Amino acid sequence: MPFLNRATVVCSLAGILTVGGLSLVHRPPAIGAAVRVSDADDEDACYFCHKDAVDGFARSEMGLSMRLPAHEPDGVVRTPQATLRVASNREGTWQTLESHGVTETYRVDYVIGSGTHASGYIVSLANHLFQSPVAWYKRRGAYGLAPGYETEVDPDFTRPIKPGCLFCHAGSFAPVSGTINEYAAQPFSHLAMSCSRCHGPESAHLDHPAASNIISPDRLDAASRDSVCEQCHLKGVARVLNPGKEFTDFVVGQPLEKTFTTYIDSMPSGGQPPFKVISHSEELALSRCKRTSGNRMWCGTCHDPHHEPTDAEAASYYRAKCMTCHGATHFAASHPSRTSNCIGCHMPKRAPNDGGHTVFTDHRIQRVPDHKPRGEPTGIAAWRDPPAELAKRNLGIALIEAGTEEGSWPQIVSGYRTLTEVQHQFPNDCEMYQSMGNALFIGRQFSEAAIAFEMGERCNPQSTSVEASLGSVYAAAGKNDAAETHLERALVLDPMNLSAAEELIGLYEKGGETAKADVLRNKLSSLLH
Repeated sequence: MPFLNRATVVCSLAGILTVGGLSLVHRPPAIGAAVRVSDADDEDACYFCHKDAVDGFARSEMGLSMRLPAHEPDGVVRTPQATLRVASNREGTWQTLESHGVTETYRVDYVIGSGTHASGYIVSLANHLFQSPVAWYKRRGAYGLAPGYETEVDPDFTRPIKPGCLFCHAGSFAPVSGTINEYAAQPFSHLAMSCSRCHGPESAHLDHPAASNIISPDRLDAASRDSVCEQCHLKGVARVLNPGKEFTDFVVGQPLEKTFTTYIDSMPSGGQPPFKVISHSEELALSRCKRTSGNRMWCGTCHDPHHEPTDAEAASYYRAKCMTCHGATHFAASHPSRTSNCIGCHMPKRAPNDGGHTVFTDHRIQRVPDHKPRGEPTGIAAWRDPPAELAKRNLGIALIEAGTEEGSWPQIVSGYRTLTEVQHQFPNDCEMYQSMGNALFIGRQFSEAAIAFEMGERCNPQSTSVEASLGSVYAAAGKNDAAETHLERALVLDPMNLSAAEELIGLYEKGGETAKADVLRNKLSSLLH
């Protein structure tokens, strides 16, 4: 019998809990304690037969998607309430935050991004990975606030790096189940994108080298072929994992939809969505080149990650690609010559709408580039349909996720209603119940939200996120004893769940339990020493 009715959720901004960041000290590790990662296992195995391809890939943007810090540039970033300084020495790179009279220093443990456009930074605190609020922007030749921090006046180092983020930057990694951002003591078995991320496991091929036992993306069906690139170059407005799946379950050679579904904005006929940082596949699909080719044109038509052209070679390299289809094009007197820079005119670099302080190539391949968005989204839709039995489930979760991100209460309500239609089909689906609980919580339906989160707890009792959600909803309902119980449980499962810790400290202080609040503060501090 369904426990959640389909009544319209009365959404209210006041129903969202605002959780700030903790100011936590990260003391530098001892000299020589930097994590060492074997970053070339795949390449070593492939190098013997594919030296040129391996060498070329190592120089490519994908081959440099993540690395250990080198001697990063010194610099400073200032906001109205904080100063962030970056300095390197022979022991490593350090970022120092000065805010509210307190100075905290963090060691940079990993660098994300090839550096072609920007470099972001990760710090590891007690085996938990957090994003630095600072990024290096190559075009500006200076540091600035990292994407997502642009409007922060008092940034800190408490934003967790979740597996969904690492999926597009790291070759392979080891998250700890049930936590938000905890990883194995050696979190990465391979830092940058590896051969296996596009060609699949190499063991059978190494035992008996043959073209038939290694994946070549261009020999796959269109959906599976395109999925190889879309795993990192198609973000959309929501990515919804199938029940029981993790991003690391994606298998090269299969469509992404066997693991997760990507949802994009639905645009009216002739509409043009805003230009975004991670929307290459979506943009290409809008181009006339792609549409008239059917399934023949794909990323690999123009890009070879094993042989990426240099800046000096780019114009002639991509012109040659264009000429494979447009060699017979009539070049009128008003059109540039056959030796012109095709991409400079038809695929210009420009700033995305979602930040980044840099420019990216527009893959819409427009005859006359139009930089302005046209039309408003009419909803969201799956990039490719998931399995039929998951269609409503995945759409409902996506609507709630996208609606929460955009502040669209109608989308949240629509997502909730969609999930109530199919909830009986997924009695042990923690993510579905968590999503329903989030919608109800935002709508201030605290009693029903608690029921949804409790169902999520029942099917996943080891999730710190579910326990923290229960703590938050009980606190919002004024049931502080129950809230403390669940928040304490969340911290047993993951002592570095910082948002749960901060909320629990607030509840202790509100209830006059200052000793408990001090103990928890000291415990968090000791975890970071």
